[in-house]
Amino acid sequence: MADTSTQQPTIYDYATSTQWRLVFNRLPKTTWFCSAANIPGITLGEAMFPTPFGTTSITGDQLTFETLNFTFIVDEELQNYRELWDWLIGLGAPIKHSQWSDVLTQGDSGSIKQLIAPDSGIRDQATSSEANLYSDGTLIVYNSKNIPKVNVKFKGLFPISL
Repeated sequence: MADTSTQQPTIYDYATSTQWRLVFNRLPKTTWFCSAANIPGITLGEAMFPTPFGTTSITGDQLTFETLNFTFIVDEELQNYRELWDWLIGLGAPIKHSQWSDVLTQGDSGSIKQLIAPDSGIRDQATSSEANLYSDGTLIVYNSKNIPKVNVKFKGLFPISL
């Protein structure tokens, strides 16, 4: 008979949807109002390799991360909504030059250089103001006794919708 003792879980508690906190360096007013968040999925692509007997799938060489989505409750003065609104408008559709310059000066200077391989040449020479376009964040997952158990760190975040 097979020994299944090593395959059995040792911890029977599970992560619940209410025991976490999402902290953004650039969005401090949003932290305490988040009501839902996901841990983004990751996909390793596949390549199709033709053979005389048919096409075979082989492992890909590129990882694709899904979008980090979160929901938050808007405070009565719209402060948390406005901080995300200002960042999004400043990035994509500034009406005044000050909206763009505010995005460049109010960021957290996240470490965007760590995201790209140094020899790739992509965003390798980012200035500190260009790094302000992005923000780092952490999803803190608590255990059943409300003790922080896991920190999921996100680097180089930027908004795509509000």
